[in-house]
Amino acid sequence: MNVKKRLAAPLLALAMLALPGAAQAVITAGGATIHNAATLTFTGGTARAQVNVGVQTIASAPTIAVNTTAQSVDANASATYTYTVTNNANGSDTFSFNGTSVDQNTTGAATLNVAATGTASTSLTLGASITSQASDAAGHVFIPAGSEMNLAVGDTVVINGVGTYTIATITPGTIASTTGGVTTPETPTTLTFTAVGGAPAIGLNTVPAGTQLGEQQTFTTVVTASSPTTAGTNGTHTVNFTGATTATQTVANGGGVVTYTTSAASGNETITTVLSPNVTLVKKVRNVTQGVTTFATTGVNAQAGDVLEYQLTATEGTGVTAATGNVLTDEVPAFTTYKAGSTTLNGVAVTDGAGGTLPLSSANGGLQINSTGQPAGTIAAGASAVVTFQVTVN
Repeated sequence: MNVKKRLAAPLLALAMLALPGAAQAVITAGGATIHNAATLTFTGGTARAQVNVGVQTIASAPTIAVNTTAQSVDANASATYTYTVTNNANGSDTFSFNGTSVDQNTTGAATLNVAATGTASTSLTLGASITSQASDAAGHVFIPAGSEMNLAVGDTVVINGVGTYTIATITPGTIASTTGGVTTPETPTTLTFTAVGGAPAIGLNTVPAGTQLGEQQTFTTVVTASSPTTAGTNGTHTVNFTGATTATQTVANGGGVVTYTTSAASGNETITTVLSPNVTLVKKVRNVTQGVTTFATTGVNAQAGDVLEYQLTATEGTGVTAATGNVLTDEVPAFTTYKAGSTTLNGVAVTDGAGGTLPLSSANGGLQINSTGQPAGTIAAGASAVVTFQVTVN
């Protein structure tokens, strides 16, 4: 979704000029030079005087668009948002973004506690201009000499009412001048473009005089989600870019400043679903000495000297997102002695604690568990981690 913000007063006419065929008001590109020369003749002689006036950039809020493709991230993971900024002014401007992407409109369980936080701080200098005459049959676009400031070959430019292009060539022009009573008209700066996407080719009069063209750039901000308090319940969030963004004039002689803030109501937001894993733990036992091959939760008996084998199965139950940070703790049951070297994780032997102690014990800090093929502590979505260990009945 795009956020289009323009100055209501001086730039309303500028926005109108962006449309082909619109009435041609007097809007001149920032950086252009107004040259004027006068001649006085008198009996016996001639006097001449000339003066140049530099045209200022009118500060204007840019157009900001964010990639609104819905994203899903794990708890404690990050999502990256790409913002596209287009200069809507009549000349080069610098836009300083110092804001924060914050969570809005959270949905989910009442106890869900997911805060999406992140920062963005960047400064973009974007060129812009206003065409001084219509494009020609060769696809040339003309702007006032000197107004190409901060436009360069390879830049992406939006030509209002026409499309998006990259600059292929720039041939700087020369401002009007007067020497010895002869005024040389301005030679405009000439640009050629390569169309981006479905933008039409530029031809005769397809870009009228008075059309605004503005550079477009992107920047990114990273948003990190915290852990929800309700396991297995996802949280949906609307993330907005907020904070003051100021466009300041870069042409000499001062000028205006526009300060604005995007908000939840601006439409400049995107949706992030924070995935919440849910892990269940099942503990079973079997009597190895009695030759029992299946594990059970109840009905198991033993006598002194019998070997019991415990099985603990941790399963991520959503099937959507992996569970991370899994640490399993268990203690040697009363009336039993741990059988050294008997602990396994997913069928693979686990090193005992100091002195041949149960590695799962709290004294050993518990055991990081994972499903097969996953890093330590990670159970893949819908997968399980299985731990076994043996004790001898005293």
